[in-house]
Amino acid sequence: MRNSSLLRYSLLAASIGFIFTSQVQAAQYRGVITDQQGEPIKNARVHIHGRQQYVYADALGRFSIEAQPDAELHIDAPSYGDSYIKLTTEQLELSVSLTKGGIERIVVSASGIHKNTLDMVTPVSVLSGEELQRRTEPTIGETLKFEPGVHANYYGPVASSPVIRGLDGPRVRVLNNGLDTADVSRVGPDHAISADALTAQQIEVLRGPATLLYGSGAIGGVINVVDNRIPRQLRQQSETQVQALYADVAAEKSLALNHEGSVNNIAWHVDGFNRKTSDYSVPRFTNDEGESLTSLENSWLDSKALNTGLSYIGAQGLIGISIGRLESDYGIPGHHHHAEEADAEPHTEDDGVFAALKQNRISLAGEWYNPVNGIETLSINTAYTDYQHQEIEAGTVGTTFKNKALESRLTLEHETFNGWHGLFGYHLQQSNYSAFGEEAFTPDSDSLSHALFVMEEKQIGQVGLQFGGRIERTKHDIDHITLADGLTIAHVSDQFTASSVSAGAVWQFIPGFSWALAYSRSERAPSAAELYANGAHIATSSYELGLQYAINAGELAYIDTKAKKETANNIDLTFRHFKDDLTFTYNFFYNKVHNYLYQANTGLTMADLEAEHDHVDDEHDHEHHDSFPLYQYQQHDATLYGMEFEARYQLDSAQALNVFADTVRAKLDNGDYLPRIPPYKLGLGYQYTGLSWSADVGVTHYGSQTKLAVNETSTPAYTLLDANLNYDVNFSAVDVTLFARGTNLTNKLGFVHSSFIKDDAPLPGRAITLGLRAKF
Repeated sequence: MRNSSLLRYSLLAASIGFIFTSQVQAAQYRGVITDQQGEPIKNARVHIHGRQQYVYADALGRFSIEAQPDAELHIDAPSYGDSYIKLTTEQLELSVSLTKGGIERIVVSASGIHKNTLDMVTPVSVLSGEELQRRTEPTIGETLKFEPGVHANYYGPVASSPVIRGLDGPRVRVLNNGLDTADVSRVGPDHAISADALTAQQIEVLRGPATLLYGSGAIGGVINVVDNRIPRQLRQQSETQVQALYADVAAEKSLALNHEGSVNNIAWHVDGFNRKTSDYSVPRFTNDEGESLTSLENSWLDSKALNTGLSYIGAQGLIGISIGRLESDYGIPGHHHHAEEADAEPHTEDDGVFAALKQNRISLAGEWYNPVNGIETLSINTAYTDYQHQEIEAGTVGTTFKNKALESRLTLEHETFNGWHGLFGYHLQQSNYSAFGEEAFTPDSDSLSHALFVMEEKQIGQVGLQFGGRIERTKHDIDHITLADGLTIAHVSDQFTASSVSAGAVWQFIPGFSWALAYSRSERAPSAAELYANGAHIATSSYELGLQYAINAGELAYIDTKAKKETANNIDLTFRHFKDDLTFTYNFFYNKVHNYLYQANTGLTMADLEAEHDHVDDEHDHEHHDSFPLYQYQQHDATLYGMEFEARYQLDSAQALNVFADTVRAKLDNGDYLPRIPPYKLGLGYQYTGLSWSADVGVTHYGSQTKLAVNETSTPAYTLLDANLNYDVNFSAVDVTLFARGTNLTNKLGFVHSSFIKDDAPLPGRAITLGLRAKF
């Protein structure tokens, strides 16, 4: 990292420490939260609307929170409707009653201005609570794949990234508490996402362009993994949660711990997990080498993490820090043993191709309430990430990827002026990426971006308006580029200025019904990998070539021309019904993208790159890699459109039905389809929730994909049957949930069309998971 980045980091850290130099009048509010029968609601959340500050009610429904007299409290609990209370100086003792079965308005952290799920202009869904616990898988992609509009690029169960509306890679930002995970999962599909769902509180999915707060890369959407590693609440008493499970499909053994507590104004948090699996069992299939297999070779996982956090929380604001360490070793599916290896020892996890990932992350956060007249909240979020993963074969390191990243966002939320309420701020992102070894297909690069953003909203009767804008300056510096013939081009630099604007409205024309219309124009600067990639990508069995190269009779040449920005013009139309027993959401979208960047199969192979032959040192590797297809980044105009639907019908107080569906079409303007676009999916589910027992069963059908890009093959349809069973029991002061989960119960063979290795990596077969969660 440059010395200037360390200076920025120090200044930002110092600014956080300055936020409590001013004192603001505050009062202590106490209350009791009950249901309509007067029974206390344990763990109901009391949230100061518009801020990160909140507390939980104890076993008797009691809470205490320090807040300013003009603040508004938002009280919510799972399976209950919400309540809003405007605080005054006259009433310090509060009594709150929540209605059972109402629609829970979950606050969306990634919305920036603390909007809930029903008031958002852009389509959003939140996976939290018991539903998140039921869905949690080893990867974010597999955890979210049943959400409408979300699929996974599936590189086996160990590396699976989200695909939103047919878009993935750098177009989908994956965040941890609003800041980029800073791993290299956007560079290659075999690279795992460093955020984990096992210790998350909720996962937010913002579909469509969400660039205003998070960078010009998010024209597909944003995935925000929210945890409490920087504590945001004071508890009446400490709480510890432990989860242990075993899954037979890969002999998975997982153990997770989450502990939180507070004393006076100091809150702390500790979480960690340890997960180990063997190779995953799959229905019998034949791979591309004609082998009949019942397991996905090299799909094992050994992952562990530990995170700690500490905060000071007061009426004037909060300041906190978290430190985390992640270590994950995982096999990379898709590699085969060859004939000349027949005399070798049988396959083990030690001699296969696997990745060894290590990440250290330090995060700082601060909020200062009413620092000056006109400003409600000044907040800052900063994270420094030191990431590395090595790809190892037969005990030898083949390739090392490193990324050191600093990200900071400073936001000022202003008071309502002439009916407008909103925020503005500054966003800094800096990364130092390097790769060396046989799979270093992208050159070392330093990337730096500065951005200014603004978001404003206003309520006019039953219509809520929202406007926003962002301007971002991005620069990529490459020390040198080496071509296939050994020619070196010294110091390559590219700069881009990307701007984004959005406008939208939510109209609640009848109580319980709303229309939302949103338009956005978003520009995205190409990533360094899209511009400069040049080399064999062993994991995807392909040769990747960036936009800045030309191929002439097997010779590669660097093109010293300015790449074009990608510009997306997106329209979202959303219809919601969120009252009574039937609730549903329709989303319709149309996205016209100019200069769309994509990997096209050129029809060539590595054997056609004659100059490449000159420096393949290993004859065996050379012969094996010769068949790799050549994919090159290209730019053409494209159109993506589709719909998402989700509905829930409450049969009675204990039973409910839900249905969901999504589909997307993605074509270049020349008539060709885009590659690896997911097919439609359709799901139907039933849920039962009793006093001690709860259960659900669901069927999800994935259609066949026959709308194919050039040199792409079709993928057949498949249907998955899943079920969950939970039993809650109380032992003294310990709440225990025993659970059993079955996935793919019919043992159906399924291939994921959006995967680079779909023919060699089917979905896991029938899996039975047994486990328990204990909270005390």
